[in-house]
Amino acid sequence: MNENLLRAARLLTDSLRLAAPPADIRARLAAAREMDWPLLAHHADGHTLTPLLYDIWRQAGALDFIPADIRERFARAYHDNATRNTRVRQDLLDAHQLLTLAAVPHIVLKGWPLVERLYPDPAHRYLSDHDFLVPADRAQIGHQALLASGFQPLPPKDEWIEKHLPSVWRNDGYVWNSYLYDPDYPRPVELHLRLWEQGWRGLSVRDLSDLWAEAQTVMVAGVPMQVLSDENTVIHLAMHFAGHLVEREARLNQLLDVARFSARAAPLDWERVTARAAASRVGRFVYASLFLAREIFDSPLPPACAWQTLESQTPRALREWLAQYGVADALMSDYRRREKGQGYRLTFLSAQSFAERLGILRFAALPPVGQLLAKYNVRQRWLAPLLYPLHLAERVGAYGREMLKR
Repeated sequence: MNENLLRAARLLTDSLRLAAPPADIRARLAAAREMDWPLLAHHADGHTLTPLLYDIWRQAGALDFIPADIRERFARAYHDNATRNTRVRQDLLDAHQLLTLAAVPHIVLKGWPLVERLYPDPAHRYLSDHDFLVPADRAQIGHQALLASGFQPLPPKDEWIEKHLPSVWRNDGYVWNSYLYDPDYPRPVELHLRLWEQGWRGLSVRDLSDLWAEAQTVMVAGVPMQVLSDENTVIHLAMHFAGHLVEREARLNQLLDVARFSARAAPLDWERVTARAAASRVGRFVYASLFLAREIFDSPLPPACAWQTLESQTPRALREWLAQYGVADALMSDYRRREKGQGYRLTFLSAQSFAERLGILRFAALPPVGQLLAKYNVRQRWLAPLLYPLHLAERVGAYGREMLKR
């Protein structure tokens, strides 16, 4: 275990615990004199927490405990993200208007509505893109409306994903400069058909039902927009973080959203949350995210009855892994250094039945057709059956090489 990284990560998250007293934050910073500050800054960027940490530490009167170069780096991230988020807000309004004019109903997922609801200063939360849930029969119309207005397709990536249409953005010739908080860095727009992949990673997860019937209209960026109900939002946020945790690309800002939302939302109907999570077979992931949010950010757990229900929906092996390794794993996760083997291990720990374990094996050996077509850059779908033998041969060869290394 990388003790320096774990120590840095704990300093970051301890500063962001719900209702953390400023005196405690100052004391922690004062005691961090031997901290590996470049490592901490790198990790904070990886979890897109830098702008928030800067302002939390500033308000606590703790900036003097931070080396000058790191302090300047954090300050720049905060101020640049403030500028960036004024553009993010306008992007949302533009996309909302285009979809409205095209008569495409849409629900805003996560993103700016959460910024306004959970963060007193919009500069605190980094936003990478805009997600809209749209009806399947209107999705292509919405996609074409965005393209016709000047949006452009992103470079091909993960073309096998089926939960949303290909991402688009207004690039205007921007060249990536490796600086995450660059105000000029374009913000993609994704039109989602569902909240997560059907049969995700071979597991029998299902869509949440009645999302449109339960959506609520609220003021977002000064305009009435539709968002998910609070109960569906907490499920979505929890599944979003836990899904990325399994896929080895989780960010702690996603978990902080879970913590803040579960603490600050109007009284949640937890009986409805647990029932809907069970129907979609994602209760295990709601449990995982709420457990880690409690351990890392000190957010409240659901009432005992609801918590016991979520616990019963979670395989014992996954609960034991979370209790023993989950916190350190989440704290030290780094999407820039993904470990695919660990991802499959966590998927197996999440399995609730022998049938799901078979589904995971099938997913590993026989990935979705779209994933194979993207992997081998083949456009003709009828050629997909011919790609499976090639894929299997490569997997066997890679496994053999790995065994020889050992």
